[in-house]
Amino acid sequence: MMTAFRRVLAAELVSNFGTMLTRLVIPWIATLTLAATPFEMGLLLTADVAAGAAGALLLGTLVDRGSLRAVMIGADLLRAALLAALALAAWKGWISLVLLLFAAAASGLATMAFELARSAWVARSTPPPLLATRNAQLSAAGSATESASFGVGGWLYQGLGGAMSLAIDAASYLLSALFLARLAEPPRARADETAPTLRGLAAEARAGLATLAATPSLRALAAIHGIVALAMALTATSYMIYVARDLALDPGVLGMIFAVGGGGALLGAVVAPWLGRRVGGRTALAAGVAVLAAGSVLIPLASGAGVFAIGLLVGHQLIGDAGHVVHEIHDRTLRQTLAPADRLARIDAGIRGIGQAATLAGALGGGLLATAIGARAALAIACGLFALAAVVAAIRLGKGAEPAR
Repeated sequence: MMTAFRRVLAAELVSNFGTMLTRLVIPWIATLTLAATPFEMGLLLTADVAAGAAGALLLGTLVDRGSLRAVMIGADLLRAALLAALALAAWKGWISLVLLLFAAAASGLATMAFELARSAWVARSTPPPLLATRNAQLSAAGSATESASFGVGGWLYQGLGGAMSLAIDAASYLLSALFLARLAEPPRARADETAPTLRGLAAEARAGLATLAATPSLRALAAIHGIVALAMALTATSYMIYVARDLALDPGVLGMIFAVGGGGALLGAVVAPWLGRRVGGRTALAAGVAVLAAGSVLIPLASGAGVFAIGLLVGHQLIGDAGHVVHEIHDRTLRQTLAPADRLARIDAGIRGIGQAATLAGALGGGLLATAIGARAALAIACGLFALAAVVAAIRLGKGAEPAR
């Protein structure tokens, strides 16, 4: 019989395969089929993060109140339905930027709900000393499926088209929901069973934000998360255009390059718990951001479609993804240990909301910036932002320690 955590781990394995595949397919549909401009690519990312940012605090409040298992299953079923509908539209030739925008927005909202509930489930079900290990295992599962999906994604898109790729993603969410159907529900962190009102939910959301604002380490995590999210968004609006159009690399080659990122992410997941035990979670987080910044420099250094450019892009996938995962694991663990148990999802939602707002700004501004100065120059600016995040992590996070939950 599967343990509760193994059910969550299995759900991560199957759903992340489809999620990574979609991260390739939707940008390729927008770039190659719809000939999207950098600004339109920014709009596509904007729809996702705007929905997540708008709903984060409300969703966090509801997650703190309700069944974590029900939230995760509901989010899986919604995403499966959305992607099945999008696959049908692609098959029938009805695909458009408007449809992609709508699907991205709705999926972003469902993903926000799922991630808040899963983080709260792990925090409530795991002793604090094991949190970094559990988070690393989830990251490792995601990295393994990332390698598989990116490794075959380009060839699937070339051979089967976008519709079939989206259908595979929809099926992965259904399988994830099946794994979670018998998941054990951890004890609730609060005993409030009163029916929520809009005013009451707003008051609870404000209480979560007040706790976030009053805790120095949580504020530092929010600042670092926001800067990294801004840089990631700026990169996202320009990266696919740069490698697919400017460097003229084929989808199959790009898929193989992206697959290497799964190996880098897996390396980060293996190293993160060990590094945290050696130097502490705060220092490990700062080190991860610094490595992420170093890896990002390799992207704008690439030019042409030759072996040298491919080698630089492969190096970025290994180095940058490893650093990013180390940062994410310790960021998530620190949130789970520093936040009061009855406000965990709201504080998590507050930090994620800041990240979504930064992503929104990066997507809109990045699209305009890349249009004005070119994708390569925009990617160079993103490198500077990653470096800034590393400096903030080293200075502001410090070595102090608030008591764990």
